[in-house]
Amino acid sequence: MKNLIVDDEFYDKIKNYAVFIPIIEVEGKDHILLEVRSQHIAQPGEVSFPGGRVEAGEDFKDAAIRETMEELCLDISDIEYYGYSSMILNSSYRHIKAYYGRINKSIEDIRFNEEVESVFAVDIDYLIKNAPIMYRTPYKMDFPEDFPFDKIPKGKDYEFVTGFNEIFFYDTEPVIWGLTAKLLKNFIESKDYNEK
Repeated sequence: MKNLIVDDEFYDKIKNYAVFIPIIEVEGKDHILLEVRSQHIAQPGEVSFPGGRVEAGEDFKDAAIRETMEELCLDISDIEYYGYSSMILNSSYRHIKAYYGRINKSIEDIRFNEEVESVFAVDIDYLIKNAPIMYRTPYKMDFPEDFPFDKIPKGKDYEFVTGFNEIFFYDTEPVIWGLTAKLLKNFIESKDYNEK
């Protein structure tokens, strides 16, 4: 399974994204820096990590660092890369890889571009002690009126296999939820981070 090979038809549907989980020191303690997305881009007002689409010919790590530099107006010398954190492939074919490292700048000196409305930081100790709340929601199959139930065994009583989505929420202000919360949870629970 580690070397899973997929057909071109499936691979062409995948949209590749990369994010960077920035550690920043605030008042002598390690925090995670997050962004609130501005009102004129997709998912306005959402909390996210710096990141975005992987460009043609670019690897995931380089995309994560490039996007972080662009969104937070940083130089490469401001970023200390530590490593890979985790990945998600969701039901809408978004393939997201997360990397992490340190931003060697004070939060007061962080500037951001037009994609970002604001930034804030959450104490890592708080995140370790306060796991996110998880809600498990089933995927709903919504059939059109003309769906040919008469062509399948048991018709409308056919037992379709349905999946579940796990949606995480951190009780922060603003709230960290969804894919960002899942990637943050993976990072906080990772052995690699705890050894740093």
